Amino acid sequence: MRNTLERRRRIAASLPPFEEVLRGSVFVRTLRCGKPSCHCVTGEGHRAAYLSVTLSGGRTEQISLPAHLVPLARQGVGNYAKWWLAVEQVSAINRQVLRARRDHDSAGHAKANGGARRRRRRR
Repeated sequence: MRNTLERRRRIAASLPPFEEVLRGSVFVRTLRCGKPSCHCVTGEGHRAAYLSVTLSGGRTEQISLPAHLVPLARQGVGNYAKWWLAVEQVSAINRQVLRARRDHDSAGHAKANGGARRRRRRR
């Protein structure tokens, strides 16, 4: 049990700062501006980066990102993934702890009552 609790503490201690968590996805699109003389007509196009977030109710919000903010947004999204994974791991550990405490408590309860009791059947 002590190792389990220590593992839970290590997971929590390894997390990035909560203030640096960002839910969403960063993606890059290639756009064509429509100007006939622009290089995007025949070339690669204009690259534009966005943060996309699906809000409650199914609405999607997209925020355009200048190039210098793309690494910051990617880091925040990565931090969100680390927190989400940690929540799942700690939740699994907490289920183990709960089972162990339940089993420990029920063993102590059975000893205090002189073992398991049989139910009497009503007729």
